[in-house]
Amino acid sequence: MRKSFLRVVLFVALGLAGSAPRSYGQANPKPGENPILRDIFTADPAPLVYKDKVYLYVGHDEAKEGQMFNMNDWRCYSSSDMKNWTAHGSIMNVRDFKWASKDAWASQVVARNGKFYFYAAVQEGTPANAKAIGVAVSDSPTGPFVDARGSALISDKTTPGPNGWDDIDPTVFVDDDGTAWLAWGNPNCYLAKLKPNMTELDGPIQRIEVPNYTEGPWLHKRGSTYYLTYAAFAHQGMSEKLCYATAPRVTGPWTYQGILTDQAKNSYTIHAGIVEFKKQWYLFYHNATLTLPTGESGALGRRSVCAEYLYYNPDGTIQPIAHTLAGLSVPPRKGANPASPQRPPVAPTATPPATSAGVSLTENTQPRPMQWPGSPVFSTMPDPATVALDNLSFNHKQGTTSLGQTFEVKADCRLTRLDLFGGDGFGTDAKQPVALALYDLGPATGLAADAPTYAVGANLLGAANSLIFTYTPQAAGILQFDFAASHQVTLKAGHRYALELQGVAKSAPLFWRVSRQDTYAGGGAYQNRQPVLLNDKRGYDFALAVYGTPLTN
Repeated sequence: MRKSFLRVVLFVALGLAGSAPRSYGQANPKPGENPILRDIFTADPAPLVYKDKVYLYVGHDEAKEGQMFNMNDWRCYSSSDMKNWTAHGSIMNVRDFKWASKDAWASQVVARNGKFYFYAAVQEGTPANAKAIGVAVSDSPTGPFVDARGSALISDKTTPGPNGWDDIDPTVFVDDDGTAWLAWGNPNCYLAKLKPNMTELDGPIQRIEVPNYTEGPWLHKRGSTYYLTYAAFAHQGMSEKLCYATAPRVTGPWTYQGILTDQAKNSYTIHAGIVEFKKQWYLFYHNATLTLPTGESGALGRRSVCAEYLYYNPDGTIQPIAHTLAGLSVPPRKGANPASPQRPPVAPTATPPATSAGVSLTENTQPRPMQWPGSPVFSTMPDPATVALDNLSFNHKQGTTSLGQTFEVKADCRLTRLDLFGGDGFGTDAKQPVALALYDLGPATGLAADAPTYAVGANLLGAANSLIFTYTPQAAGILQFDFAASHQVTLKAGHRYALELQGVAKSAPLFWRVSRQDTYAGGGAYQNRQPVLLNDKRGYDFALAVYGTPLTN
C-alpha cells in the first residue's frame, strides 16, 4: 500500500465515494481472468520467480465503509501456470515487527543465500510515529517470516524531511554480480546498496531523479538494460498511472520513457510488479473492481490484484499496456518479445526545447536545486528544493490559465536569464502549450506585496504574443531561460513585475514548485492573477531567480 499527500488522497476519496464500484468479471471467471485473486481484497503485488513457480506477495485490504486503508498482514499466493493460484495464507502480521504499530503496506520478497528476505513498509511506533521499512527472513518462500533486525532498516531518521510518509514502498533488486539494491520512497525515490547479509545498508543513500515520480518503484533488468517502473502523478493532483525509465546502470543516468499504463479501474493508486517466467514477461498491478461473494465491493481501500502480458519493442522499450478483463486467461502473442538488445535503448529524439527566437530554454540544468546557480540579482528563496515543496500546474482546483510570481529588483538591470524550479508533467504539444510572459505593474510604492489581484499591460517578452516554448518532461529541477541581447528587457528598481506561465486550463504540461510559506516579502504567488491558496491560506511564492546585468549611467 502506498500513500500520497493527504490532500490528494482526500480529494480522490471524496470523488470515488460518490460512484459505485463496478463488478468486473464476477460470473464464472476463467482462470487467469482479472482480478486474478478473488478470495480477499489484495493490493501492491510483488512477484518472485523461484524454481518452477511464481510466488506473489500482496497486502491484505480490509477497509470498511468510511475507512481509507486498513491493512494488518501480508499474504502469499503461488502458481506454476500463471492462471491458477494457490493461497498460502498470512505470511506475517504487521505487529510481528515489535517496533511497528500498524499499516502492512507494500512489500517484496527476494531469494538470497538460501533464504528469503521480506521487505515491507509499516508505521513505526513512538517516538518516530512515521513510515519505515522493516526486513524479515524465512527459510521458505511461503514463510513464516520473522523480523531479521528487531528495528527498522529504513526510518524517518534515515531520510529526514517534512513528510512522515516518505519511507514506503520498498523494492529490492539483486544484480547479476550479486549486488543487492534497495529503492523506495514517496515523493522522492531513494536508492541504496545492501550488504550481503541483506539486513544493512552498504554506503550512502542516493536519489533517483525521474519525471512525475510519486511512489511504488519496481526495479528489473533485461539484457544490459535496467528498468525503473513507478506510480506517477498523484503528488500533482491526479490519479496514479505507471511510468518507467531505462538506464545502462542501476545508478543511472535514467532516461524517461513515458507512461506505461493508465489509471487502474476504480482506484487512484496503482503498483507495479514485473517478472519474467518461462520466457514470458508479466506486469502485475491492482485495481478496485472485485466484488466478494459476501457482496462487499471494491473501493479505495479494497483493491484486487490483476496481471497482463508485457511485451518489449526491438529497441528495448516496453509496449504500452492496456488493462483487460481477459488478463492471462488468453495465450500471449507469439514472437512478441524480440531478443534483448546489446545496448541500452535510446529515447526518441525530442523536439528542441526552444521555439521563440531570441531565447533558449535549457531543461534540468540542476535537479533538486539546493541553491540557485551563479549569482542571481533576485530570488524568491535561497533553497528551492527544500522550501518549494508543492506542485502547481494549470489543472489546479477548477483549472487555471496562468501561474504568476510578482517581484521587485533593487537596482536597474537588463534581464539576461530566468530560472524556475519546475518539471514533471506531460510536456507541451498543440493541445497544451505553455507561454512565458513578463509584465511591468508600475511603481511598487503603496502596493501590497500580495495584492488581491493585478492588472497587466504589454508583455515585455513578446509584445502582443507571449513567448511560446516547447517542454519535454524532466525530473524536478531548474528550467533556465536565456535571453539574447535583442530580448534583454530593462527591469527598473522600484517597479513591481509579474512573471507568468500561461497555459490551457485543466492541462498539466509542467509543474512549477511553490512554497508552503511566504518566503519573499516583496511579492507573491498567483493563479489566474489571484493569490495562490493552499489549505485555504494565502502567502506563498513560486521558486524563481532573476539574473541580470546592472545598468550604469
